Amino acid sequence: MIGKNLKLDKDIKHFSDELKKCFSKEDIEEIARVTGFVKRKGKIEAWEFVCLCCFMDAEVANNTLVTLCTKLSAKIGVVISNQALDQRLNERCVEFLKKIFENLLRQTITNNSQILSAWDKYFKRIRILDSTSFQVPESYKDVYPGSGGCSQASGVKIQLEYELKSGNLLNVQVGAGSGSDNTFGSKIRDTIKFKDLILRDLGYFNFEDFLDIEDRKAFYISRLKPNIAVYIENKDIEYYKNGTPKKSSLFKRIYISDIMKQMAYGERYEIKDVYVGKEKTLKTRLILYKLTNEQLKKRTEKSVKNAKKKGIEKSDNTIELLGISIYITNIKEEVLSAKQVHEFYSLRWQVEIIFKTWKSIFSIQVVKLVKIERFQCQLYGKLILLLISSAVMFKMRTLALENKGLEASEIKTCEIVHEYIDRLYFELIKFPNKIFNTLNLIFENVVRNGLKSHKKDKKTVFDILGVCYKLTSAQAKVAA
Repeated sequence: MIGKNLKLDKDIKHFSDELKKCFSKEDIEEIARVTGFVKRKGKIEAWEFVCLCCFMDAEVANNTLVTLCTKLSAKIGVVISNQALDQRLNERCVEFLKKIFENLLRQTITNNSQILSAWDKYFKRIRILDSTSFQVPESYKDVYPGSGGCSQASGVKIQLEYELKSGNLLNVQVGAGSGSDNTFGSKIRDTIKFKDLILRDLGYFNFEDFLDIEDRKAFYISRLKPNIAVYIENKDIEYYKNGTPKKSSLFKRIYISDIMKQMAYGERYEIKDVYVGKEKTLKTRLILYKLTNEQLKKRTEKSVKNAKKKGIEKSDNTIELLGISIYITNIKEEVLSAKQVHEFYSLRWQVEIIFKTWKSIFSIQVVKLVKIERFQCQLYGKLILLLISSAVMFKMRTLALENKGLEASEIKTCEIVHEYIDRLYFELIKFPNKIFNTLNLIFENVVRNGLKSHKKDKKTVFDILGVCYKLTSAQAKVAA
């Protein structure tokens, strides 16, 4: 027991040192000078402004200036007028906060943390890419045009690529709601490395991206759009008189709807080698899964809701194929079975959980009509908060696994971290020696109150990855 406690103390101490290195008062002041946010000493210091915009739970675009000034006075003893504060929420402040965010993103605080899984020899990293968006006041539409549809004149879209095994936020891009998911994958191609596993939803479907992933000796699992043609090599090739095969007879098109009609609910069907798209450039493995009636009902309801929201009408073929999930992958059957491909693709929902915490716990989407610079200060302030919180959350989950053999919940751990994050920031700036004790308190709370709830017959992330952990008596009772 003493040995385990020593290891835990060492791990927490090491993480507290990492936090100090990446987020210090000196670093903040240097960035403030470089961006021109601070030119001479004023009533409010750079670190205090970061506290207001990021860690005071003040929401500079939602609370009144009176409330913000009062919080500054009550929390850290800074007295400033409404007008003076409003003047500081300007373009230089936006650039200052944006620069802090970009620096933090590059540092990948949890690089030294890693959840070890049974698949590490096949996949070095598991990269999940998705986006989240939210509406902003219509007056921002020149900077943040919306995606169209119902009441979407102005909006913000955030692209996020999350690495599942280290907890790193690899790529984060803030843009207009009208931005296309489809082109983002090509922007991050050069970051893909040997044995990376790429998980993306249909919005990022791009043949060139898949071919590039293969060229880099990495892997992908993707859903296939139902309207994309699928071909297999034709056994009955026709030839011209001179013996040359007719190109039109080399491939035979197969129709997913025909196969689907012959499948039972909940059944999987696999074709090892298919060619997809009119050009037939991508040779891949195709896996079909026919939804159960309950799964189909949920998907249909979601599809109807999304179509109505975007103001579009689904084709008959698309509606017919709602009952089937079509996957493509370049991972061999010897590595992942058809069932495991389906399970691994479900890991993509981990990034949806992150977005859920962003909105339900950190309220990133709550925006009132204020001058746009004030909104942008809140936006980048929230992103800084999210990067630090995400790093602490992942570290606590890793420590719970390594030191207690337990699987902590992402959402519960995030809620616990959220309650401590302002205290943690204040200690980073003013009392660095106290960080260890705060991190230790967070860890104790996670082990006591933040464990994942297990549902009967439903695999968790650790189950899918083959991570060894133990269940508490309460968890085992629920899972039985």
